[in-house]
Order: sequence, then C-alpha cells, then structure tokens
Amino acid sequence: MRKIFFVTSRLRVGLGFWVLMGIAQAQETQSPVLTLGQALQAAEKYNPSLKIAVSREEESRQNSRAADSGFYPDLGLDGVASNGLPGSPSGFGTSGLDGFPGIVGSPYRQGPAADAYAKWDLIDLSVWHQSAAAHYEYDASRQRTQYETELVDVRALELYLEAVRLKGDWDAWRALADELTGIRDTVGRFVRNGQYSPVAGYLIEDQLADATLRSQDFDRQYKAGLERLALYTGLDVDAFSCPAPEELSESQWETLQAPGVSPLVTQAQLETQSAQETAQKYSAENLPVLEVGGSAGYLSGARLVDEQDYSLFAGISFPLFEGFRIDAEEKAARAEAEARLAEASTDQLYLNDLNVEFAEQVEEAREDLVTLAGEQERAQKAVTLARQRYLTFLGPLADLQQSLKDMVNVDVQIAEAKTRLLLAYGEKYLLNGGTSDSMK
Repeated sequence: MRKIFFVTSRLRVGLGFWVLMGIAQAQETQSPVLTLGQALQAAEKYNPSLKIAVSREEESRQNSRAADSGFYPDLGLDGVASNGLPGSPSGFGTSGLDGFPGIVGSPYRQGPAADAYAKWDLIDLSVWHQSAAAHYEYDASRQRTQYETELVDVRALELYLEAVRLKGDWDAWRALADELTGIRDTVGRFVRNGQYSPVAGYLIEDQLADATLRSQDFDRQYKAGLERLALYTGLDVDAFSCPAPEELSESQWETLQAPGVSPLVTQAQLETQSAQETAQKYSAENLPVLEVGGSAGYLSGARLVDEQDYSLFAGISFPLFEGFRIDAEEKAARAEAEARLAEASTDQLYLNDLNVEFAEQVEEAREDLVTLAGEQERAQKAVTLARQRYLTFLGPLADLQQSLKDMVNVDVQIAEAKTRLLLAYGEKYLLNGGTSDSMK
C-alpha cells in the first residue's frame, strides 16, 4: 500500500505541475513575442533624437547645394522709370539707381527702361574649396546620423536584453514555486500521517513563501522592463512580450560581422577634411577673381552717348588688403582642422578600447556559461535524486530543499551570463558600424 501511495503522490504532483505550467504558457501566448530586430526598428522610427539628426542632415545637404551656387551665373530682370536729371531717381544724385545692375543703372539714361543681366565669376578658386568643405560636412552629418542610430539601437538592445533576463529570472522562480507547491502538498500528507515532523511542513511552507515572493518581485520587474522598452520604442506594452534567455540562439549573434569602421571615427575624419578645405577657401580669397557679365534691354532715352541696348564686360578683381581678416580666418580654420584630426584619433582609441572590453566580456561570459552548464546538469540530477530519496524515506527534506535552491540559483546565473554575452556581441557589432537590418 505504501508503494501505491508513493506512486499516486508523484502522479498528483506531476499532474499539478504540468497543469500550472500549461496555464502559465497559455497566459504568455496571449501577447506575441517581440524579436530584437522589431524592437530596434521600432526604436529607430520612434526616437526623437534621430529625427533631430535627420533634420540636421537635411540642413547640411541644403548648405552644400547653396555652396555649389557659386559655380553658376547670377541672372535677373530689372525695370525702372525716372524723370528729371538723367539716370537719377526723382532728380536727386548723379550715380543712378543704387543696386540696379545692367544697363538700366546707366547715369546717362532717362525715362522708362528694362533689361536682363548676367554675372558670372568665371575663375574663383575659393568657390571650389567652399563647395568641397560643404560636401564633406554633409557626408559627416550622414555619419553623425548613423552614429546616433547606433546609440539608439544600443539603448534598445540594453532594454530588450534586460527584459529578457528578468523574464528568465521570473520563469526560474515561478517554476520553483510550482515545484514547491506540489512538494508542500506531499509533505503535508506525510505530516498528517505522522511520517514526518510538523517542522518539515513549516520549512517547506517557508521556502514556498520565499519562492512565491521572489517570483512576484521578478514578475513586477519584468513588467516594468516591458514598460521601459515600450516607452523607448513607442510600442503598446500590452501588445508584446519578450522571449526567455534560452530561446535566443547564441550562434546567430556570433556570425554578426560589422564593417569595422565606426561612423564616429569616419565623421571626425570628414570634419577634418571639411576644415582643411575651409582653410584653403580662405587662402584662395587672396587670389584674383575673373568676372564676366552682360546686360541687354530697352532704354527710352539716353543722354551724351549713343543709345545702346546691350552691354558686355570682363574684369579681374585682385584683393590687396582686408585688415588681416583672411589671414586670421585661415589660421582659425587650420586650427579647427588639427582639432578635428585629434578627435578622430581619440575616437579611434576609444573604439579600440571598447573592442578590447567587449572581447573580454565575451570570453568571461562564455567561460561562465560552460561552468554553469555543468552546474546545471549536476543540480538537475541532485533534484531528481533528492526527490526520489525523500519520497522513499531514504533522504531528508533538507536535501531536496537545498537542491531546488541550487537549481534555481544556477538558472538565474545562466540567464544573467547569457544576456551579458549577447549584449557584448550586440554592442560590439553596432558600435563598429553594424546596422539593425542584420539583427533578428
């Protein structure tokens, strides 16, 4: 009869455990599991800092277009009418209408006039350097946007893996609480039958209460982690859940290969080139500028000269002295270029240091997982053996309690080590130029 009782007890405990697990799994499947790639893409679309970076990039692009305008001629149309002294508005002055280019600005005409004019700086080396500087700055702004995207992705990765770890901790303590519930019922029967001391009932109740409390704590922390992730990504917190650590494949993260060049370093290099071109632009302002232009139109009347309806000119402008402005601006731009070059070197050293740190974290987490895998296997065997010995009156309840405690501690440590490993993989990939497109 005793053997039949033992078998029945184990069946009841096993059935109760699987029923509870089935209910828990049914509750979890109500919200679809959010993948890492979905979390990163949602964060990129929602984060306001990226919208700022994109706007700055567009501003830089338009500045580069404005800098290219120096390669094109200026075109315009003018119309004017005057009376009194020829060429003078309302009879005042003798220099014509200030600001009106072309033949309508002639001091020898009177009455209505209209013209079309064109002016072109045919040779001006400062324009070339100004355009090159603006385009380098635009390329740097694109790299800045990519780097801001990486920072957003890194933060989303941290929040995602933190929620994954908390999910693993919650699962471990919840499974222990379910296991202890079945054991508590069995111990209660033994105590009522006088086979064990009532002290055993108090001890198992104590351990069950502690496991339940920890399960509830991690449940709250996991939900808080989901809320933080939802705030960062703009997703509905009730519309998704995170996977457990064991559901993430380490092999998929190991194969991530980044370009190896951080946008942070590339941005500094491009800004250095932009500053160098700006310095050459100021230097080129000391060189002569060849200008050509022309105007054609209608003059109702001209004085002192024959009436003409067109005018062409070509000239050279040679700067002699501008109060040392060009020299000061050139030296300031070269100092900026040296500073940008130093920043590029500093950023590269920072990236190299991070890569060394990431490699160390990966190696440490791998070693921890190898060690913990052995501990987990031994803990599972210990739980199985301690349960069998306890149910057959060959071992004390304390052995079963300790083995269960060791097992949940190992599970928690594995969840923590695996998320550390994946975080190091992900951050190294992203900060070395990787994108969210390859992360699933």
